[in-house]
Amino acid sequence: MISYPLLLPRNGSSSSSFLSPSPSSAVAMVSGLHPARMNCGRIFNLFCLYGNVEKVKFMKSVPGTALVEMGDEYAVDRAVTHLNNLKVFGKKLTVCVSKQQAVIPSQVFELGDSSSSYRDFSLTRNNSFSGAHSGRNIIQPPAAILHFYNAPPTFCQQQLHKLCGEHHVPAFTKFKVFDAKRELNTSHINQKLVLGSRNI
Repeated sequence: MISYPLLLPRNGSSSSSFLSPSPSSAVAMVSGLHPARMNCGRIFNLFCLYGNVEKVKFMKSVPGTALVEMGDEYAVDRAVTHLNNLKVFGKKLTVCVSKQQAVIPSQVFELGDSSSSYRDFSLTRNNSFSGAHSGRNIIQPPAAILHFYNAPPTFCQQQLHKLCGEHHVPAFTKFKVFDAKRELNTSHINQKLVLGSRNI
């Protein structure tokens, strides 16, 4: 498991900053996005594993490319480390630190799925790198294990199979609900189709 600083002020300093150079921007640029299947919500789902996501904007002048403003520069560094060269919907992503210092909602247009090319996620409760529970985040690369939380007590394996089919998600082969006595409202599934690969 890799340990990183979780959330630091953008213009702040760290006692360990002299040990390694800090990323220069809280904005990441991601290219190689599938033109028909990727949108702001799906980009959020990828990047929120490595830090708070503030804003996402697709670039109208550069098809298949988006800017992602995150909570701090270290979140961008974690995203670049774990998402660069990842295959999503058959296309290899290129993720790097952007020269931009912020995402500005200009030139907003409609994506192929009719959603907006820009979304502000700064107020969403799905950002998990701030607050009392931020220390529970585990930073790891994409894998064939999917963890989900806060499912209804009656949620069963058949319902999850149905959801996967409705959203064109590869079927999973293993399903486990953690013991309620451990007070962990979480389950995980093992997707055999991508086992041994981090590609989506």
